[in-house]
Amino acid sequence: MTMVDWLLTEQLVEIFRDGKEKRADLNAELVARDPHGEEDVLAGAGTSVRIEARDGSAYLVTPRRMARVVDAAAYDLIVFTDLVGYDWISPEMSEKVAQKDEHYDRLYLYPRASPPIVLERLGDAVYPLMTFLGRVLEYQSQKVLLRKLDDDVVDALGRCLLAASRSDAFTDAELATRFGRGRESLEVLAGMWPRMNLAAPDLRELLRDIVTALIERADERPELRIDWLGANDEQLLAAVEVFDRVSTGEV
Repeated sequence: MTMVDWLLTEQLVEIFRDGKEKRADLNAELVARDPHGEEDVLAGAGTSVRIEARDGSAYLVTPRRMARVVDAAAYDLIVFTDLVGYDWISPEMSEKVAQKDEHYDRLYLYPRASPPIVLERLGDAVYPLMTFLGRVLEYQSQKVLLRKLDDDVVDALGRCLLAASRSDAFTDAELATRFGRGRESLEVLAGMWPRMNLAAPDLRELLRDIVTALIERADERPELRIDWLGANDEQLLAAVEVFDRVSTGEV
């Protein structure tokens, strides 16, 4: 049992217990010593949550994985070490009001190297489940991956985020066009760095785009390297490469 297992077990219990206290008819139950639980977490078969979906199916959530329950068996959908993100409903559907109302309890899970997994008809249990998945990403991704990144990589990428958001390297229009984000959004990201889900694909793509664009712009304005970046092109590209390999689980 690892510290992450312990922390996620505590979060699983706290989040769903709180959800049950707020809504007695919540379609999720905490199960102590579940036969499908993790045997080496909390002494023997550990704590789990069983979610009764609106279509009659059932899901099992433990500190390490999520499974679909069929009769007396539990079939893994995803182990959390492979989870890199999730969407509620999906960005496309959120723009379609009728479908949003119908599928308010749909989740998309994004594994590291597999197609998205769709969870349907989760009922009101979707809300505590999303809260718990946020903790999973925080503990599994941010804390674990950060340990694998050298300080110079974290510092270099942080300076790039600051340069993109706070310097005059790019106009507001260029930020929107090149990175799909406004200056305020990038400033928030730079302020949060690196306390975020470091395994998110969008973050990986954004960092590569920012570093590439800053290198191009610094060729026109060399003072950017001195005032903001503090590293040469090879060091910045190496930092992005290391981040890519770590955040995708290659190393």
